[in-house]
Amino acid sequence: MLLPRFEFKHCLYIGVILLIIIDLWSKAWAFDKVGLFMPAQPIFGEWLSVYCITNAGGIWGIGGGGGFTNILTIIRMIAVTFLILYIHKQHPQNKVGLCTLGLLLAGALGNLYDNLSTVMPWSGNGEVRDFIMFKVASPTAALENVWIFDPFPIFNFADACISVGFVLLLTGVARLGDSFKPPQQ
Repeated sequence: MLLPRFEFKHCLYIGVILLIIIDLWSKAWAFDKVGLFMPAQPIFGEWLSVYCITNAGGIWGIGGGGGFTNILTIIRMIAVTFLILYIHKQHPQNKVGLCTLGLLLAGALGNLYDNLSTVMPWSGNGEVRDFIMFKVASPTAALENVWIFDPFPIFNFADACISVGFVLLLTGVARLGDSFKPPQQ
């Protein structure tokens, strides 16, 4: 009996599923152990804590409080569709590009799961569960009023996947579509 040949794209989807599981498990763990809006629980001193909130906006709370949850849910559904189609258009040797798209897909699906909680049979209010809180003190008193890292916007593992994916794209580490040139044999 011959076993099916797994291509990198098949392994990529297994990786995406694992990232989604990590995201959903970490959200469930944080909200179960700490609780929504309860005092922050330090992990590594004061600079890394677990503080549970829900986010009606986009990444890092952008657009929160403005009733954008339904619009963001539709945008995430379109993004997931686009990402899946774009993964299949990539050259099979474009492993960095495929992994980058996988990070973006896992992040979008992890947050979409929370968004869909109002219409699906799992609990939630349609807002994304965030819980990772960084606090990095301002290096000087002159920057205190503009320093964004104390605290940094609260986020989750899915947001981290999206952020890493975007950094890989913006820095040119990941090349997609025609910009990827496979190595010559």
